[in-house]
Amino acid sequence: MEWNQKSFFEAAGGDRVALLSWDDGHWAVCWAYADPHSGMQLVSYDQGRATQVFKASRERSEREGALTYDSRQAWDGGSV
Repeated sequence: MEWNQKSFFEAAGGDRVALLSWDDGHWAVCWAYADPHSGMQLVSYDQGRATQVFKASRERSEREGALTYDSRQAWDGGSV
């Protein structure tokens, strides 16, 4: 089984967040925290909830500072 990255952003502070789907239908949001936390968290959700959580996380990061990378603009054809 393999995860497929549906959307991704990097916050100004270096935290990275990805919206993932698995080829068996599961969805998840993965947070990779920058220093000083330097940890990773992967939480499984259904598709609708995963998308909602990802978007809320991105909106919070946008309010707190600029995004240094956003797959909505960077990927050919965009993303979520």
